[in-house]
Amino acid sequence: MCGIIGIIGNKPVSRLIYHGLFSIQHRGQSSAGKLTYDGNIHMYKDYGLVRDVFNEERKIDTPGNVGIGHTRYSTAGMDDVESLKKNAQPEYVINPFLAAVHNGNIYNGNEIRKMTKRTPRTECDIQWLLLPMADQLYDKKIDADAIFKAAEKVMRIAKGSYSAIFVTDSGDNPLLFAITDPHKIRPLVLGKKDGMYCLSSETRVFKKIRFEHVKDIPGGSVIVIDQQGNIFEKRIIKNEERPCMFEFVYFAKPDSRINGRSVHNVRVEIGKKLAQENPVDADIVVPVPESGRRYALGFSRESGIPIDEGILKDKAERSFIQQTQEKRDKIVEEGISFIRSVLEGKRVVLVDDSIVRGTNIRRLVKGIRDAGAKEVHVRIGCPPLIAPCYLGIDMRSKKEFIARKKDGGIKSWEEIAEEIGADSLAYISHESLKEAIGLNPCMGCIDFPDGYPREMQKDVEKLFMKDMENRRAYE
Repeated sequence: MCGIIGIIGNKPVSRLIYHGLFSIQHRGQSSAGKLTYDGNIHMYKDYGLVRDVFNEERKIDTPGNVGIGHTRYSTAGMDDVESLKKNAQPEYVINPFLAAVHNGNIYNGNEIRKMTKRTPRTECDIQWLLLPMADQLYDKKIDADAIFKAAEKVMRIAKGSYSAIFVTDSGDNPLLFAITDPHKIRPLVLGKKDGMYCLSSETRVFKKIRFEHVKDIPGGSVIVIDQQGNIFEKRIIKNEERPCMFEFVYFAKPDSRINGRSVHNVRVEIGKKLAQENPVDADIVVPVPESGRRYALGFSRESGIPIDEGILKDKAERSFIQQTQEKRDKIVEEGISFIRSVLEGKRVVLVDDSIVRGTNIRRLVKGIRDAGAKEVHVRIGCPPLIAPCYLGIDMRSKKEFIARKKDGGIKSWEEIAEEIGADSLAYISHESLKEAIGLNPCMGCIDFPDGYPREMQKDVEKLFMKDMENRRAYE
């Protein structure tokens, strides 16, 4: 999961991209980068947060009326500093000049590697879109038609999820273009302002840079924008859109919209349905900040149990997307405090979006008990996560899921409740989650492999078996 942005127009775009990257910082905290182009390439990227990477004026203000930016969340697991630096985006090639940023996961990279004579500079899967696109555009007059033809060939061979934004040069002027996978697993939206156009992962970027939201880019599409504001679009592959369930549940910010659906409204609706399905006698509803707030609001409205802020979060970092368990634990320990005057003597409903490894919720339940709560009942706005994601989220081993037994079976809610120290635990149902989202999302991580798009199911089963073999060999 990453954040991407691209802007083209009639004036320099670097500072707009810089501000836009702050709006999608939550989508990736491993590294950040941006590239602008004015006939010359101006790029800065490094590991770390946006504010740390762009810590000098010369890095913030670079020339060029077109550019792209990226915040990276590594799906490769425990990256060291050198790997984080090496795999930071954007990436580019010369002859033809083509630069790109990517959100998603291409899982057949080894096949694509054999199809190109170019040498990938990194192991990051942006290479499996960038290199074949460059091959297809080599020695061609680059215009919208050439990009459509090149993209179709690449989109027919790339397997997985992708929303990718590119910069190239037609010879007359630079072009910004983007491609989306046929199921539109990862979001991509278009905005505009005064002859300038922006493509990004989330609509909240437009509020930050004061652009107007135009539309979501459909799945299987190519969109090309030139510096004069001319837009050329083509839907190459038509298929049912299957946006990632976890975008609605966790990754996207609540002030964004995905496929026309307000993320805030979806989460409140999930909370309402959670209260309907799994009622509990309690005195207060307490959200896990910030991830559980909208769910708790819906739960409180539906149940009539008052909501109160019993937990204070001190840090902005997200524990789930940290690269190591040690870092996740540190953020939870250092970033949370409990308000005794709210919790003492109360029967508490603790509401959050999801449980993956159990790192966070276990410590929160203990903290609430230590603050004097009589009972702690946990309610979760996503069904148990039980399986790997091969489409862009770092959940690769069933050993990481608290809902999985060592023998591969699924634990009961009562077993998990005991493990996290709660008096009771309940999750929303698959059906209610889909109803709240109002679409047919990809749900492979909670329904493996059937929750994946049909044509991916055999592929992900093979990938899963290979992952397990590799892990056993390593152990």
